[in-house]
Amino acid sequence: MRIDDSWRDLAAPDFSLYAGLDPERRIMMMGADPFAPDKCLPDHVIDATKQALDDGKTHYSLDNGYAEPRLKTALVNKLRDFNGMEIDPETELMVGPSSAFTLFLSIRICIRPGQGDEVLVTNPGFAENINDVHQMGAVCVEVPTYEEDGFALRMDEFRSRITDRTRAIVITNPNNPTGTVYTRENLLELAALAEEFDLGVIVDQDFERQIYDGAEYVNFATLPGMRERTLTVFGTSKDLGLTGFRVGYLVAPAEIMPMLKIATFNYVGPTNTFAQYGVAAAYENPAYTDEWFTIYNKRRHDIYDALQGIPGVGASMPAGGFYHWVNIAELGTSLEVVKHLVDTQQLGVSPGNWFGSAGEGYIRVMYGSNGRDEIFQEGVARLAAGLRAFAELKGVSAAA
Repeated sequence: MRIDDSWRDLAAPDFSLYAGLDPERRIMMMGADPFAPDKCLPDHVIDATKQALDDGKTHYSLDNGYAEPRLKTALVNKLRDFNGMEIDPETELMVGPSSAFTLFLSIRICIRPGQGDEVLVTNPGFAENINDVHQMGAVCVEVPTYEEDGFALRMDEFRSRITDRTRAIVITNPNNPTGTVYTRENLLELAALAEEFDLGVIVDQDFERQIYDGAEYVNFATLPGMRERTLTVFGTSKDLGLTGFRVGYLVAPAEIMPMLKIATFNYVGPTNTFAQYGVAAAYENPAYTDEWFTIYNKRRHDIYDALQGIPGVGASMPAGGFYHWVNIAELGTSLEVVKHLVDTQQLGVSPGNWFGSAGEGYIRVMYGSNGRDEIFQEGVARLAAGLRAFAELKGVSAAA
């Protein structure tokens, strides 16, 4: 059988790294599933989903935008109140089966497969941003960001990689895995660049609800001139904990939305109908996530404090998301460190090379993966103990 061998180069996570984990003793700090595997959804979300089933909401959702009317209203209100966007839900909004799909679709409409079109993505960055470009037959151009300036977007790095084949820029804000929340000034620079070179901008805002220390969160599409060239990808997994519902949504210019809707129907069909009622209920009353935010905020401090003073380990406080991006370059490769933590601590974290070439020398540690605080605290203790032991094994001592 003939296949596309280029797919072998995809930055796919190698979960065989965790084969040595004992299900009875393991602690996973690598997934992005809020409080998995613990029950975390409030009754009003569960009840709305069950009621939709009882009411026979089991058929295709074919309203314009593939959104059930109740969800459409909830999203219009959320986008206005939370994101500062007044939208026309009939021409600028589409619901899709997960933000992973709407991200793929947003990139796809900007490129022409097999014609050498290029897409700029941040490095380190989310693996899907990189993989999507490859899988649809375009060229992924990775733009490095640097720890010394908090992984901000450097316009000189973007500008030096723009060619006559560049079609779009993809960013995740807050960035996954670095936790960077891009400042208004930084995003205005990116907006000016996009306008100068007539580029589309795809912005993944899955972690938009987890912003710490009063930092300003800027919705890129609201910047001057950006509404007409921005596709904004929203999810319900990270901010509402609805990972298994597989409901995402997309705000895009009205001129391209008909094509996006046709492609969605052809690729995957409309989104799960009864799940939309659970999502609507969550957005109508999202107060349950306030407690999560308090927990996340404490946990980011707990991990930060635990990592201080460990030889060869550098940890800075993330500004967004629920993960720490930890520099372990002095200890060895990211795979070596992950393997050591698996073998000696029964602890799973993510190696940095899953997030692009610039991710080597880092590990990503999630802190939204367990609802029970005692398990989380045990994970932090294992993380610190494992890194200290590895530093000693490698002969890395604390700086004078």
